[in-house]
Amino acid sequence: MAKILNQFSESIARGDATSDHVFLLRRWLRELGYQSDIYALHFADDLVDEVLPMRGFRPNSHETHLIYHHAVGADIVDLLVATGLPLVVVYHNITPPEFFANSNPALTRSLVRGREQLHLLAQNAALGLGASHYNELELIEYGFKQTGVLPIVLDPDFYAHETNPVLAEKLAQNGPNLLFVGRISPNKRQEDLVKLLYFYRRIRPNAHLTLVGSSHLRGYRVWLDEFIANEELEDAVTITGHVTLQDMVTYFRSADLFVSMSEHEGFGKFLIESMYFDLPVLAYAAAAVPLTMGDSGVLFHEKNYEALAEIADLLIHDNTLRQKIISKERQRLNTFLASTVKRQFADYLSHLLNISG
Repeated sequence: MAKILNQFSESIARGDATSDHVFLLRRWLRELGYQSDIYALHFADDLVDEVLPMRGFRPNSHETHLIYHHAVGADIVDLLVATGLPLVVVYHNITPPEFFANSNPALTRSLVRGREQLHLLAQNAALGLGASHYNELELIEYGFKQTGVLPIVLDPDFYAHETNPVLAEKLAQNGPNLLFVGRISPNKRQEDLVKLLYFYRRIRPNAHLTLVGSSHLRGYRVWLDEFIANEELEDAVTITGHVTLQDMVTYFRSADLFVSMSEHEGFGKFLIESMYFDLPVLAYAAAAVPLTMGDSGVLFHEKNYEALAEIADLLIHDNTLRQKIISKERQRLNTFLASTVKRQFADYLSHLLNISG
């Protein structure tokens, strides 16, 4: 009889970091000999061959555990608890709701609910796995007894795309190029990146900032556009919206420095993506960022924009310093490669199932 270990998520969408993680774990589970499918309450029509509807799920008599991915307030939690099967909770972090209290009340309520559900999940979990040590500490705080870390994975094959030549040529006309990748959101503090650019252009008048990421919070996006206009930086800041994977790869390859002012990251996948593209990282040391970066990159604890502009210029133009930073980032990247994380995942499952068996 084949071992059965299915995965569950409130929603699944292409290009979503949590969903990408779910698909990768399904591949690994099947390679490890498990019968494994993905169930969700919400998913697009183009995923009907990849994802099964939660309403059709019935536990198999040989099923001993369920893997659940938690990232927001979710109706699926009660359905999973009702099965009576112990859960393996993969926690992708929930952004503190106060970041959205003034811009999106509905999202705020969902985030509050998601954090409250962690108490119920702790009571029904055989194991809690955080996408970072920062996330693991939150699981412990909410009462999970058995915990571990299962990092977000960097799969080099995912980025094996040719550069977009038209976009690359356009980006080459700017410079130096500062880059941030992440949804346009209050916790990401894109306005602080604009402030950094304002000071950096005193040193390098042609410096350009590119913000790659979708804009779901209209109020914050409108405010950000007005802020950029008030600083007279419309021609120096590009907000791309959602981009293709080829274009995202092109932005990474064309950038001179990755900069982050984010005040909350549960992991920060863009940090390890920057490592992969040999792009030095200058980042605010908040939430999970220091734990993801380890001893690589350049982290700061105070947003002194004038001083940070000087540091940014050194990281771009001091080649000896730049290569030293890149070398450290290459070493750190090994922690997040698929081969490393897959072994960790297999060890967690082996230990868990041996105990329960």
